[in-house]
Amino acid sequence: MRPCKFFALGTCRNGNNCTYDHETTTSTQNHFGPQDQVNDDDFVRDLLGASVYFNEFGQILKVSFPTDYSLACITGLAPGVTPETIVDILRGLGFNVDVSCVRISKDTALSETKATVKVEDPSFAQELSTRTKNQGSTLSAVPVAIDTRRTNCRKVHISWHKATRSVWLNFGNGEIAARVGRKFNEGRYKCLDQLVKSSTRRSSQGRGYSHNPVAWTVTLSDVFGDATTKDVESAIISQHDKPRHVEMGSISYRASDGEVSVEVRSQLEEHGPLESFHLASSSKGKRVKATAWFQDEADARSACSLNNAPLDILRKGKLTVTPIQTAKVKVVTKVYFALKSRIDEESKTWKERHLAFHVYHDSAKRFTTLKIEGDNPKDVANTRKILDRIVSGAVLMDGENVVWSSALSSNGSTYENVKSIEKELNIALIRDKPKRQVRFYGSPEKFEQAVCRISDMLKDEPSMSYEVDLKPHQFAWAIHSGFKSIEQALGKNVAVFNVVLRRIAINGTQQQYETALSIMHDKRPLSTRPPSDAPSKPEGDCPICFCEAESPIQTSCKHTYCLECFEECCKSAASTSNHDFAIRCQGDEGTCPTVFPLRELKDHLSSSVFETVLECSFKGYIQRHPDAFHYCSTPDCGYIYRCTAPGSKPPPAYTCPNCFEPLCTSCHARHGDYTCAEYKDMQSGGYEALEKLKRELNIKDCPKCTTPMEKTEGCNHMTCGGCRAHICWVCMAVFETSGDCYGHMNRKHGGIGLGLEGFMD
Repeated sequence: MRPCKFFALGTCRNGNNCTYDHETTTSTQNHFGPQDQVNDDDFVRDLLGASVYFNEFGQILKVSFPTDYSLACITGLAPGVTPETIVDILRGLGFNVDVSCVRISKDTALSETKATVKVEDPSFAQELSTRTKNQGSTLSAVPVAIDTRRTNCRKVHISWHKATRSVWLNFGNGEIAARVGRKFNEGRYKCLDQLVKSSTRRSSQGRGYSHNPVAWTVTLSDVFGDATTKDVESAIISQHDKPRHVEMGSISYRASDGEVSVEVRSQLEEHGPLESFHLASSSKGKRVKATAWFQDEADARSACSLNNAPLDILRKGKLTVTPIQTAKVKVVTKVYFALKSRIDEESKTWKERHLAFHVYHDSAKRFTTLKIEGDNPKDVANTRKILDRIVSGAVLMDGENVVWSSALSSNGSTYENVKSIEKELNIALIRDKPKRQVRFYGSPEKFEQAVCRISDMLKDEPSMSYEVDLKPHQFAWAIHSGFKSIEQALGKNVAVFNVVLRRIAINGTQQQYETALSIMHDKRPLSTRPPSDAPSKPEGDCPICFCEAESPIQTSCKHTYCLECFEECCKSAASTSNHDFAIRCQGDEGTCPTVFPLRELKDHLSSSVFETVLECSFKGYIQRHPDAFHYCSTPDCGYIYRCTAPGSKPPPAYTCPNCFEPLCTSCHARHGDYTCAEYKDMQSGGYEALEKLKRELNIKDCPKCTTPMEKTEGCNHMTCGGCRAHICWVCMAVFETSGDCYGHMNRKHGGIGLGLEGFMD
């Protein structure tokens, strides 16, 4: 049966009477509500170890670090306390806290009300704890470590057992009773198309059961509560298996799904406001399923305390509440279809791990969004990495050489041949013009075929490719109708103007190249050019390459770009900005005043390019604020930290959360417990301070070449990084081989430093 697409969106009006399949879209990990289609991005990213807040145009509003905050858990609160009450209590203790910083949760297991308060003040939690103790408060406050991970977890799945009952089937023959019980357990008999459990046959002779005076009884459990005697009898297909009597047990609870969902939603809203609540309408399965979206991730996590909580309306039946992690990857649609077989194969493994995988396309079929959901954060994160690796593609390489030609910069005949190869091989080839390379997407076994076909095609190209990098005055001339003069003289697609790279490529003969240079040198437009009041280019031409737009996208200012050109323009603008970040439209010969907002960029860009744009914006911001932020000095770490202003109080001890190396946020050096002044003295020749620091850090000089060595772990055998001598760390004796050193340590020191007596004896 075909799945119901409206049910997948949560909008099916037919409910149980729908003629399409609802079951395939309602597994525990597979609710698919309207919120999944909505752009709910808050434009906050975790980059380089910081939480970065972007405004609507991609400029940096705020940079915060986990060390900027502190979190306190307050207990001893009266039942029914509100956030406003807690704010008043804190004010009485001398703290001015906004109500939005307070979260109240009730521990279901302990029936205890507690609150968490997160404040942008590193000392708040410890100070609150101290004041509650010193002032004899009935409350208790404990500092809590802040989780530095950021996940998309505002969504929770909720489920509860449907109302069920037990049914007794009475038979006059033990063999028939056993046969019927076996058929129910094997799934050959189903009640309302649902598997039910059957007990083994039981003789009731001499036991005096008032409800079953005949000889043999089979008990069916987990039968739907709305099942009737007729439903049970219809489930037993064979006339030879019919029971003498069917007795229906009492129903487990009588509330409807809608009534229970109202109570469930009320319980969830005690933990925080909901953005949406969706009740699945499928009649199949043994559980009623719902999905809730919270406005705040902290509230969603708090609501998970309702897991296994009994509900009175269910007659103490329990809820299951599961937080759902979500990851999305947006790719160009043709890339998805080229990789579909690989993704489908991988998704089988994801299904085994109880991860849901969804695919949906935008209305224009330009992009495809791949979504992964699951209740295990590590599984979702690992699956996201696998998906990122698949959709990253591979650069076309012929041996050690990148497959590229300047002819690929235009949308002319060479690119048309590339598209033909794409169709024949069922692959996708994406040009990266700034890097002068082509990325391959498809089955790995087709990679070499693509390399051979593209390489051979480029070798057979009759024309040569020439490139001219434009100086500022040449660029200004070219963008104001000058390029049009070249294009009219040489023909369309012979000359390619890349506005982003400020370069003109000539894909033609030597004579055509010289003609273009002559026109540029004279700076004279041809007499056949359009009048000044005519449009500078035909409608639909890309303002980057000045060709007819390939895979066109139209911006809010009504300019049309090639998809590839638009992505290159955004990446280039993001990586070369020396002032406040902004991506401007290049239409109307570069005079269009439009600055693209992030929401529009996200609509037009793939996930990887959009995230690259945000990261470039942030890196540019860091470069422009060297006094405020600094990169960790550990090679390849890449994290940043907030600098301590010179002359301020001594900076607190800081350890990089990525490489775990301690460093000073004032002088950016590693000097342990020494002050910046003491370290400066050591650097300038303070021998005694240097020796003291070396002893503190367990650093010794090689007896042979004086290269400093630091022992951090392992046995007492050391190998000098300078002269490669083998050294005993205890007495600093030097040996030619490691075996000699180990023998010495066992003889002289009773072991090698790992507690292994007699090692290498």
